[in-house]
Amino acid sequence: MNSSWRLAIKMVAFRRVRFSVACSALGFLFFLSAAQIGLLVGWIDTVTAIVVRAGGDVWVVAHKTPAFDYGTAIPEQRLDEVRSSPNSEWAEPLFMGWMFLQRTDGRRVNIELIGVGDACVGGPWRMAAGNVDCVHEPRSIIVDELYQQQLGIERIGDEIEIAGRRAVVRGISQDVRTLTAAPFCFCSLKEARQYDLRYRSDEITYVIAKAKLGVDPEDLRDSLRSELSGVEVLTATEFAQRSAAYWMLETGIGVTVIITAVLGFSVGALVTSQTLFGITNDHLPNFATLRAVGFSQAKLVGIVLTQSLILGGLGTLVGSALFFAAAHASARTPIPLETTPLIFSCLVVTNLLVCVASSLLAIRTVLRIDPVAVFGGQG
Repeated sequence: MNSSWRLAIKMVAFRRVRFSVACSALGFLFFLSAAQIGLLVGWIDTVTAIVVRAGGDVWVVAHKTPAFDYGTAIPEQRLDEVRSSPNSEWAEPLFMGWMFLQRTDGRRVNIELIGVGDACVGGPWRMAAGNVDCVHEPRSIIVDELYQQQLGIERIGDEIEIAGRRAVVRGISQDVRTLTAAPFCFCSLKEARQYDLRYRSDEITYVIAKAKLGVDPEDLRDSLRSELSGVEVLTATEFAQRSAAYWMLETGIGVTVIITAVLGFSVGALVTSQTLFGITNDHLPNFATLRAVGFSQAKLVGIVLTQSLILGGLGTLVGSALFFAAAHASARTPIPLETTPLIFSCLVVTNLLVCVASSLLAIRTVLRIDPVAVFGGQG
């Protein structure tokens, strides 16, 4: 086994320039695939962040609401009905509406205005400055530091206008991203309904509820479905999945990303296949000698597979280094690269399997080696 490894390494690294170019190309292609999947993971986290981090088990929404960003009005009476449910620990309202914010220089910026109730459920989960409760001060809003420049805001205390009404920045959140070009701005539910006159004073967008201890979210969902009319009741997981599916599938974003990732793996397979085929042809006399001195076909195949794993492994290491450097650099940007241990492990395994599968052409050449024909041709 050790001799096979040594032979595989010597053969694959015999031409150092080709070896280096192949590893670099495979590293870049793995990075391309990992970056696309990283974008997909980051985007899914972005579009589901408020739903996931609100802390509720169940969301009451208008019928056929496609995603969190596109909620429509429901009667506030639904909030009282949810609170009166015996399976509900608490329930809080949430407003979501598209508005225009006017900067001090007169420029108008589209925003997603989020109005929270007394408990600030659905509000920012991390603050860079100020406190979440500041939204309950008159005419107060919270903006995210990632979008300060876009909104023309430099510091706490700056004033802007929303729908012709004055608002003061009382807090700055951190890493509350949006997939749209419209940043999230947070205020109180009362202020939100005054900004958006399309909503009546007795309307909200969502009801977020928490199940009592010992009650499954599904049980709370089912009981509310039987008690409420004119609305749809979903668990937080179901609503997050629906929001992600809308943005990733119905808008085509996810399909494009996946196609690009598959393309990266496919080109990587082609590079690996051609590199191994070239190495095998360069070393046909060596393989013929090994076959003549008693190496079995299984051992020769093992050498080729080892070479594919060497190429794939080194390419994966190079690509991983590039990916984590890019992920670190993008961590504080509106479009971060994100992953999980499970997802990244699957990417590594997939890349190695693709490299192994790409060795079939080289393996076929090795299995057809005839020592007499090789040495006879040289003579």
